[in-house]
Amino acid sequence: MKSLAVKIAIALVFNAITLWVASVLPGVRLGSGFLWAVVVFTAATLLVKPLVTGLLRRRWDQRQQAGGQERRTWLMTKVSTLGASLLATLAVLILTSLFSQGFAITSLFGWIAATIVIWLASFIYDFVDDGLEARAHQLLGGSANPGKP
Repeated sequence: MKSLAVKIAIALVFNAITLWVASVLPGVRLGSGFLWAVVVFTAATLLVKPLVTGLLRRRWDQRQQAGGQERRTWLMTKVSTLGASLLATLAVLILTSLFSQGFAITSLFGWIAATIVIWLASFIYDFVDDGLEARAHQLLGGSANPGKP
């Protein structure tokens, strides 16, 4: 339970920074409901993004097999993963803008730029997440690697 709370807390802080950075883009606005936008964005990122990414990747695999291509190349795997991740990021942004009044994207450029910036930020988050979790658990008096062998 403590591990989940740490993961959510780290995600909330990182996503608040990410949305704030994205708000400097033309057509992207943060309003008075910023904290609610962060909660919605974090929930969508933790719950919806893995579902959308997995669904799109399975769909891609099925299409490849139906076309007689049993084995994908490394490049095709990377392109399908990239595409699925970008579409999942766009889905998270759409959900955040629909369910929070504190976040709005008002132009096509804003949608494209915000998707790319937030997608890039997700790579940074994936890179530092495990280290931050381990450090938080050490500070809280737990194991440095909770749930990991």
